[in-house]
Amino acid sequence: MTRVESALGREAATETERLVAWLRLPAIGLLILARSLPHQNPEPGDFYVTLALFSAWSVGALLWLRVRNADRRFALVATVLDLTFFTVLAVLSGGPYSNARLAYFLVPVVVAFRLRPAVTAAAAAATVLAYVVQAVAHPASSGNDAELFIVTNAGYLAWVGAACVALSALLARRTEAAAQLAESRSRLLADALTAEQRERKALAEGLHDHAVQNLLSTLHELEEAAEDRPHPALGRAERALVDTVQDLRDAIFELHPYVLDEAGLDAAVRSLATRAAERAGVQLRLDVEPGAAGEHDQLLFSAAREFVANVMQHASADEFSVTLRPDGDDVLLVVEDNGKGLDPEDLGQRLADGHIGLASQRARIESAGGRMSVVSRPGLGTRAEVRLPR
Repeated sequence: MTRVESALGREAATETERLVAWLRLPAIGLLILARSLPHQNPEPGDFYVTLALFSAWSVGALLWLRVRNADRRFALVATVLDLTFFTVLAVLSGGPYSNARLAYFLVPVVVAFRLRPAVTAAAAAATVLAYVVQAVAHPASSGNDAELFIVTNAGYLAWVGAACVALSALLARRTEAAAQLAESRSRLLADALTAEQRERKALAEGLHDHAVQNLLSTLHELEEAAEDRPHPALGRAERALVDTVQDLRDAIFELHPYVLDEAGLDAAVRSLATRAAERAGVQLRLDVEPGAAGEHDQLLFSAAREFVANVMQHASADEFSVTLRPDGDDVLLVVEDNGKGLDPEDLGQRLADGHIGLASQRARIESAGGRMSVVSRPGLGTRAEVRLPR
């Protein structure tokens, strides 16, 4: 498993556990209501102590998951604690006849969200066993028709558990199919990016080896002609050729920055931003740290190139900033300007008109396990941010 897949797995597991944690909160209210229902067996005060502990566990788990990621061990401990609390609450409120026994249904339901049918089946079996054991061991099991009552409730729990196993298996298959489609999409996008870079490199080499060299040769001939027979037209032609050669060199750099291969991502982004600022005559603030390089350097540079180009072409800004630095397990890229900004509806219209630069960047970044956001408001500038795993 790659680091990207591992990170995505932890994120999905954490999202599931947060959902389960929220589902525990209504159960607390239902258990309190169950206590208020008439019942033939006395209910010791320890019921409320146990319920308070369950409430503390439920709230604590929710708060924990707000700041920490979950893993399989957390899920296992959570399931064991839920089952233990429900069993104790049932014992303290009537055993087989306890209204709190209905909370047992929560266990296989929430485990089904974890998309592991075998674990769901084990949890369902443990739930049925816990109910039967506590019901048989409770003094109330000696009453009339208690045996039939216990069997009936155990049957309902088993039926719900079987349904949850089937649901978990179905969701797991669909999730696996979606993951395979996402993996195929990622490979296709990676192949497309590789092909694009290969074509960019070939075009850059062709321009450098032929067009630029021919122009430099022509410039040399003009300089020799101007020395023999000075003429204003020759001077103008020389200046035009010098400007054209510089424009071509800038274009070659943007097509394929050899500095990215030779000096690394930080040098390439710094050079890209500096060139753009000098050409446009705008102020630049750079915060580019070494050590941000990783397996997605080309993708990060491509995003930086797209963001900076948008600033130059559309923002009408007099200042912009570029940030590139390590951020934990990620690399953070931010390009921000103080320009005219963009209405979100205008962004949608630009996509409809065929301006798909940002959309294609987002697709590539997300396919590599990263995240991209663009925040823009009229008159307040634009902030484009990318996070990619290192």
